Amino acid sequence: MFLQIKNIPKVSWSSEKPLNLKPKISTFFFLCFGLTLFGLGEGLLIVSASGASPWSVFAQGLYLNIGFSIGLMTILISIMVLLLWFPLKQKPGIGTILNALIIGLMIDVCIRYVPTPENFISQILLGAFAVLTVGIGGGIYLVANFKGLSKVMVTFSYVLAHNISLIL
Repeated sequence: MFLQIKNIPKVSWSSEKPLNLKPKISTFFFLCFGLTLFGLGEGLLIVSASGASPWSVFAQGLYLNIGFSIGLMTILISIMVLLLWFPLKQKPGIGTILNALIIGLMIDVCIRYVPTPENFISQILLGAFAVLTVGIGGGIYLVANFKGLSKVMVTFSYVLAHNISLIL
């Protein structure tokens, strides 16, 4: 069943256009809900001490060297990525901006209020729950159909690879 899905599904609350500046209330709610779950999962994964996503690892490395919180570093990294959009003539939308803000804020909330499990089994269970939470949140966010950082990173990677191939 999962391997048969070729496109992101559209549901009643999906946005008609990825750059919709006036979404339906239900669309906006599910966008924020999905991003909140995604950020919660990212934060729980860090707190579990059983792993982290590449984006969070980069934010953790900057946190260790600069001293700002991991969530704030995530927001700052997202802003830096957004600056790469200008040469590509891409327009950030509501989903892009909320992606940067909500995920970073939720990471900081988790790190501040969720204690790190003391035994290995609890760490693994929390890590597994975190991955599941990221997956569900990411699915809801994608179905909301707003342009986000992940979609632009794919575009940026394609343009970069294409330009490098022209040079070689």
